[in-house]
Amino acid sequence: MTRFLWTILPLPAIRVLHAAIIKCPAFRDACILGRTWLRQRGFGTSIVQGGFGHFEWAILLALLLENGSTTEKALFSKSYNPYQLFKAMVQFLSGRDLTKPFVFFSDEMKQKLPVGSGPVLFDGKRGVNLLFKMTFWSYQLLRHEAVITLSMLNDPLLDHFDNIFINRVDYPLCRFDEYLTLRPQSSQKTALDILSCCCSAHGVLTKALGDRTRLVHISYSDSPRWPIQSDIGGLDIKPVGVGLLLNQDTCHRIVDRGPLAEDKEASSDFREFWGDKAELRRFKDGTIAETLVWSERPSDGSVIRQIITYSLCRHLDLLPDDIHFKGLDSEKFPAIRDVMRPRTDFQPVLDAFRSLECKLRNLHGLPLTFRQMFGASPILRHSSLDMSTSDRGWSKPIDVILQFEGSARWPDDLAAIQMTKLSFLIKIGELLEQSEGGVPCRVGLEDSDSGIQNAAFLDISFSHMLTFRLRLYHECEQKLLEKCLRGRNMGDQVKENLASALIAHKRLFPYQIQHTQAIQTLATRFPLLTPTIRAFKLWVNSHLFEPYFCEELLELLVCRVFLHPEPWTTPSSVGNGLLHTLYLISKWDWQHEPLVVDFNNKLTLSDFADIKTRFAAWRKIDPLMNTVSLFVASSLDYEGIAWTRRGKPPKVVALRLSNLTRAALDLVKKMGVEVCFSHLFRSLLQDYDFVLHLNPQSGTTSGGQQLYKNLPEPRSSGKVDVITHLLGELDRMYGSHILFFHGNEECKVIAGLWKPYSTKPRGFGLKLNYSIAPVTDTDATDQAVVLAKDTTLKDITTLGGDLISKAEINR
Repeated sequence: MTRFLWTILPLPAIRVLHAAIIKCPAFRDACILGRTWLRQRGFGTSIVQGGFGHFEWAILLALLLENGSTTEKALFSKSYNPYQLFKAMVQFLSGRDLTKPFVFFSDEMKQKLPVGSGPVLFDGKRGVNLLFKMTFWSYQLLRHEAVITLSMLNDPLLDHFDNIFINRVDYPLCRFDEYLTLRPQSSQKTALDILSCCCSAHGVLTKALGDRTRLVHISYSDSPRWPIQSDIGGLDIKPVGVGLLLNQDTCHRIVDRGPLAEDKEASSDFREFWGDKAELRRFKDGTIAETLVWSERPSDGSVIRQIITYSLCRHLDLLPDDIHFKGLDSEKFPAIRDVMRPRTDFQPVLDAFRSLECKLRNLHGLPLTFRQMFGASPILRHSSLDMSTSDRGWSKPIDVILQFEGSARWPDDLAAIQMTKLSFLIKIGELLEQSEGGVPCRVGLEDSDSGIQNAAFLDISFSHMLTFRLRLYHECEQKLLEKCLRGRNMGDQVKENLASALIAHKRLFPYQIQHTQAIQTLATRFPLLTPTIRAFKLWVNSHLFEPYFCEELLELLVCRVFLHPEPWTTPSSVGNGLLHTLYLISKWDWQHEPLVVDFNNKLTLSDFADIKTRFAAWRKIDPLMNTVSLFVASSLDYEGIAWTRRGKPPKVVALRLSNLTRAALDLVKKMGVEVCFSHLFRSLLQDYDFVLHLNPQSGTTSGGQQLYKNLPEPRSSGKVDVITHLLGELDRMYGSHILFFHGNEECKVIAGLWKPYSTKPRGFGLKLNYSIAPVTDTDATDQAVVLAKDTTLKDITTLGGDLISKAEINR
């Protein structure tokens, strides 16, 4: 009836709109903003688009400028500007529960309209429900989007204009945490049949999932068309889509407690819905209740998928083959299985860390008192791709930092402090070896040429599975470096060395400690943060970016998505979090904007202004971005260069990362829910100038390999990654004219790109630091030379020796 009224009463609607245009000058522009906002979120006037489009927006806005339901006064002022009208509309949609009827111009109708029959905006003058085409799920999604938009409009720190009006945000795999499709029964062919199926599926899933979900949304295609002369029989019915927004605190719950056994009626309803899955259980508090217990086996899928499959098959007469889950499915993509492993797999390392801390506290003979030991490794943050197995330990040493109590006995000279720390490490190693159980230790040197940077560490072989790398942190080092930098009468080289030492000290000690603690705290708040970090690191490594991005930088990018998830909500699945991260990078104009991560939500406008000032200063002194390309600041690091200085990554690599994320998002947009996630992790080697194929036997080798039988076996200090050493040597010798790309230790190729300036003809000179060949082009001068690619690759192959099986040239 409502639809019929709208079709025969177009003139009253036109009069309402015309009156609003005359009354409010900003009405027209506010409607344009609303139309744009709705289109970017996939809403339209048709039923399959949600039943709320530009027309409904305009009529509702016009009515709110005329009446306010409970009062005869208008809810919106005609003096509002377009932005104020738009914000008021978004606030109305987000704040009002329209499943409780909202009536214009008729107090009597408010008592007559039923509650719970769907969203109602009733125009009493014309007798029409504006939302007659909206379903429960489309209204819930509209209100959900309005809530997100209102939070963006109220954010005083970040500019969300693009996320509100420019960028499309209706991609199902980005919008929903879980997505699946249902194949309707062959008898369900008409639009009413499909709508009835959708209503049934929504009701079943809402009841079955309960507090595990925040929203259940159903989508389906428009009604198929066929000639009136033919039968409907041969039509291809498209599947129904179901999108879920999960509650990350409850979605992985294994045991569901139902009604108490004494409540016979509720227990009967519970058993009728769940069938044989329901069982009586006695809990520790003595209560006996109906219970559901779901499987924890990875082969059975997630708890959410178990519930969905069971409930739909039971109540809609579907088969498991009629239900197809989309997104990052670990069963179809084996490479992601390690990423999805639970945090408990890292527990042995945490136990060993606490045991080492206890051992160090019990040492006697140290001249200073032990204050605290800090974790400084991705493994201790649960964000490392390096996973231990029963037959293979952790391949890299686990960084830890030890801090002593402050003392006046520390020297005031930077070089003397490094020697003092070295003496402390030697003493700690001796005491650990002499302690009960005898822990093998080995002192190592780093940055020994500097004299003012940290020069030593202690490798503690806590077991054959793992090695801790201990460094000493002395707070006064930073103060001394800052004091020296403020001094006068020093050369540019000395000042640069001091600045580099200060940045290295902050990165190695205070920033590393604070970063690890922040990630550990966030991991308890967002359980899926660390699996998402590991998935993103896997994506980065699969595209051979590993040499150019430190792990802390990648972790910050993922944290940004969880702390500032706009234009969506906080991810509650790994696939959703990964796509959000790729989306963030694809939209980030890093050449002109800094990226800011607010860990504690305490940054102010002045803090943001300070960060932007630092960013502008770096772009001014380094316009070509040779030193700093990506500027990523946080509430822990206003400087923004702790993890990106010294061309890590170079500008060309940062551009390549942006292009790859855009390509990945384009694939998701093109393929929709049918996208295969494994394609996102596939790197095309044809895009590189050459590819070095590594020997399958190359990789990590034991650091304690016995060379001769008549000599004692050397003490192991973990694993030695020979490929990493090879990459370092290649970069040292050829980095001026080649960019080398590699993944993690399982990657068996090293790809390369010639730097453009080295491939262009240039005049012969003694300062050329690469192999050259005369240019054969007749247009070139007699003394023009160019990089000798074949000779360079032969030299690289010779340097790699048995590690490189062959070199493949693409161009």
